[in-house]
Amino acid sequence: MRGRPAALPAPGYQAPDRLVLDEGRCTVTFTSEDGRVSQDYDFTCMPVDRELQVAFARAFDRRTGPSGTCKSVSSANGCYYGLRTFAQCLSGLPFPPSRPDQLRPAHLESYRTKYAGQRTLAQRLGGVKRTLRAVEGTDDAFTSALRSGGITRDRAPKVSSYSPEEFRRIMTAARSEARATAARIREHRELVEQWRSGTIDRELDSERWQLGQLLDHVETTGDVPRMHRSNGNSYLPYDLAKRWTVRDLIPMVLLTWRDAMPFLVLLVGLTGQNGGTIIDAPAAVHRPDGGVGGTANGIVELVKPRRGHRSHMPVVLADLPDWLSTGERDEETGPSLSTRDELHTPLGVFLLTRELTEPVRRITGSDRLMAVRGRKGFRVGRPSGAGLLGTAVAAWSRRAGLTSISPTGSAMPREGEVSLPRLRLTVLEQRQQAIAHTDQVLANEYLGRDRGNITAYQQLVARVLDDQVVRARASALMPVLTAADLELARERPGDVAARYGVDIPVLKRMLAGDLDTVLGACTDHRGGSHAPPGQPCRASFMRCLDCPCARATPQHLTVQILVLDGLDSHRAEMPPARWAQRFALPHAQLAELVSRHPPAAVTHARDEATSADRRLAERFLARELDHT
Repeated sequence: MRGRPAALPAPGYQAPDRLVLDEGRCTVTFTSEDGRVSQDYDFTCMPVDRELQVAFARAFDRRTGPSGTCKSVSSANGCYYGLRTFAQCLSGLPFPPSRPDQLRPAHLESYRTKYAGQRTLAQRLGGVKRTLRAVEGTDDAFTSALRSGGITRDRAPKVSSYSPEEFRRIMTAARSEARATAARIREHRELVEQWRSGTIDRELDSERWQLGQLLDHVETTGDVPRMHRSNGNSYLPYDLAKRWTVRDLIPMVLLTWRDAMPFLVLLVGLTGQNGGTIIDAPAAVHRPDGGVGGTANGIVELVKPRRGHRSHMPVVLADLPDWLSTGERDEETGPSLSTRDELHTPLGVFLLTRELTEPVRRITGSDRLMAVRGRKGFRVGRPSGAGLLGTAVAAWSRRAGLTSISPTGSAMPREGEVSLPRLRLTVLEQRQQAIAHTDQVLANEYLGRDRGNITAYQQLVARVLDDQVVRARASALMPVLTAADLELARERPGDVAARYGVDIPVLKRMLAGDLDTVLGACTDHRGGSHAPPGQPCRASFMRCLDCPCARATPQHLTVQILVLDGLDSHRAEMPPARWAQRFALPHAQLAELVSRHPPAAVTHARDEATSADRRLAERFLARELDHT
């Protein structure tokens, strides 16, 4: 099957210059990746000499350009603000620099001292350093200072996760309001279809006929028919205003900004994505299931700009989130959740939102999911002003009566208003899985600072660890040949072979290293318990630890120790509960195997590890050796 050629510029096309340097001008034009937002940044207002203005502008151009990491207007604003405040700091010095090669580490220290009292100093200084690294012509000392360690960030928890009961109340309130909104819009769109098909009698049912005509205009144009005054104001015709208001009519067939908040809350609560990522999501969805039955699923291309070259993320929206129990009681639907309820599935909420926003997308020509009607026109994607999205969600939570959802003294903003960061944090804690970030960021930046359910979380980790240790002690670990067994095998191989349940040829091959896997040797790769009888075993080599076909010799001790050390190092990179679930059992099994050797032998094996041994352990832990 052949595709179509990609769209290419016309011959001779040249991209417009982002950086403009001429008489009296020094500006950079930033354009978002989707081309919807463009903004000019003027560097002539910075109180430094022209040469530094140009150097800063070029550095800004590199950070915000196609190969840079600043992909959104907000991140470009932050980058520009950092350079401007740094320039202001330089201008207040007794002898300010005039060229890039005159910048010194002391200038960074002056900037740090000026803003030392701010909680965001670490982020501010780190952002300025990242931008200044793109400045050309600096000396080695300043370049080295830019790459030196930064300030330890304030790790005090800014938000805490919701308890299970709080999370349930939020999602229940969002579902309830979303259902009511969808029912209202669908009912009136059905009325419009009846009016268009002529099934409403104008004489016998004049009011419904007039409402259908009016809503047809709203659904087609996005606004009510208006009369215009000489002063420029407009109003609903008097005969219509006697029955309806503009605020009543528009929400009948169009999803408004106000009514879109429950849908946004549901999508964040079901996917764990950032609110900004969700509200900028495209309406297009790829359906691998073909929509023909089975488990419904779809793939949506989401964008998280601050991830840089990894900003584009194909995200699977499944029929149900994997952590949601279908046996959970729900206030609206009864004793258990129904897998057919569209508002309990991320794909269902996405498709319903797309259905309700279709008219605005058609009118505006947008491809965004959140194309809605605002008070003063249409809204497509995230608001232009910082904080407006959080304000809208907080206003919805007040209308829904959720302001008392958290006890007094919690980290909830504005005395109990629902916030998307807390909602996302709650999902991350429930799933114990990184979403649009790394496992290390999940452990250190999110779960490590969450104190919402820290006691319950610690109890969960302890319980999982105890369970896995009990399993390890109860499992039949692979037998380990001792150094004495190796000596005896040279003179009486039959005795050693019988003791370890193998024949003499297999024993000889095992001692020669011909049967090595990673953590031991396999005496029968077709007779194990992890594959059908007679079929080659395709299980992970980690399963050798308790496989009846596995045997270990002192030669395997070095790699066993390296793998054990590697599992220990993963503790700092993963959420504790996830580490316990994935690695506590093999860690306990390996620790038991290693403990069977004398301490001196363990120390010697660790000291004698070669680069090949370390590479083997690294590849094994990275799952490069697993069968696919």
